[in-house]
Amino acid sequence: MSKLISKTLGGLLLTATCAAPLQAETLAEIYQLALSNDAQLRAANAAFNAGKQSIPRARAGLLPTINGSIELTDGDGDSSSFRTLNSSTSVPLEVGASGDNDNETEFYSLSLTQPLFDMPAWFTFKQGFDLDQRANADLAAEQQALIVRAAVAYTEVLRTSENLITAKAEQRAIGRQLEQTKERFEVGLLPITDVHEAQAAYDSARVDTLEAEGALDIAFEALEVMTGQPHSELAGLAAEFPIQPTDPVDREAWVKFAQDNNFTLAAARLTAQAAEKNAKAKRAEHLPKVSAKLSYSNYHDDGSFKLDGGNNQPFSADEEPLVFSVRMDAPLYTGGFVSAERKIAQQELIQAQENLLHTQRSTTQQARSQHLKVHTNSARVEARSLGIISAQSALEATQAGYDVGTRNIVDLLISQRLLYQAQRDYANARYDYILSMLNLKEVAGLLSPDDINKLNAWMKPELVVGKSDSRVKL
Repeated sequence: MSKLISKTLGGLLLTATCAAPLQAETLAEIYQLALSNDAQLRAANAAFNAGKQSIPRARAGLLPTINGSIELTDGDGDSSSFRTLNSSTSVPLEVGASGDNDNETEFYSLSLTQPLFDMPAWFTFKQGFDLDQRANADLAAEQQALIVRAAVAYTEVLRTSENLITAKAEQRAIGRQLEQTKERFEVGLLPITDVHEAQAAYDSARVDTLEAEGALDIAFEALEVMTGQPHSELAGLAAEFPIQPTDPVDREAWVKFAQDNNFTLAAARLTAQAAEKNAKAKRAEHLPKVSAKLSYSNYHDDGSFKLDGGNNQPFSADEEPLVFSVRMDAPLYTGGFVSAERKIAQQELIQAQENLLHTQRSTTQQARSQHLKVHTNSARVEARSLGIISAQSALEATQAGYDVGTRNIVDLLISQRLLYQAQRDYANARYDYILSMLNLKEVAGLLSPDDINKLNAWMKPELVVGKSDSRVKL
């Protein structure tokens, strides 16, 4: 990077921020705040914790279940029961009794049921491991996405700040040119058209400044979405930030990294595996299920029966059985429910497999595209740096021609605008390079907080980037 560019951008940044305190939040600090406060990551953590219950929930179908119950009743009421019996004589006999019944019953039961043969539960159990691993992959993907989102939000502030600095510098330069043009017009050295051209250029530059101020404040607001806290000053990127090629350089090596390590692809693969086991479980619903049951119960009934007009007759009953049983259930006909579930699971398997294929192709395409972007942006940075030098030289030549009358005001204004546009393009190219490198590592599954720390080493707190309303008015 040329010394001229470093001095130009560094000087602009320091000039615009000289009134601000020389302390600002760094990228690492913003990332740590996002780790604690980002709503998307907290939601992903909740989904992860829920996903980690997949194995315990699936295992429950293979483990014994124990049920217990207690029932206490207290009954009191009228009771009447009569029957007519045929006898050997021609006169039928009526037997029975009516009276007041009063009784209390106690019933306790405890049962243990153990599945012996349940293929759907077995496949569901195996599916639980895939869902558990998918929860890990989903969380890892979201953690990587947070790194990128934090870097995007942070660099967007720096990007819009540099655009604002350049816009204000351009407005100031054109403003001086407008004043000089008006002075020359007043003494008859220039026509009125030159004043109009300079005024139009100044008005356009002023609008650009207003838009840049708004964009900077919006970028600060985007940071607050992740961190949940307001921010007013950030550390700027050092002019000496190195632009380096990818390591390894080979594009297909990054494709292989992505196919082996991409967390979104891993989640899609595990989803397909889980769907396959679910389809097997639904097909197995047609099979019989065998279970063993051991149950114990205690029944006690104690009361009395008072005949109408007669004596009170107490009664009591006690039962305490211990029963072991083996049971087989087979769905002979369920109204088509089992068949429908089996067909749904098969189509969900096809859907998961097609989504996996799409994700594999997309991951390959993204790895190649991001690799190409890194190399393109790296070349752009170098080209834009040379563009600034060329635009500066062109402006100096145009200024000299304008002073001697061989170039007009339009030529001068165009040269000035090209110089500031070149400075904006250079700043944008640097941030595009940073983000494309992070995106490449994310696709390859290699992005980690260490990448934030390495990038943070080039954030200089003395280069304070503040909101537009805290800047020195130009």
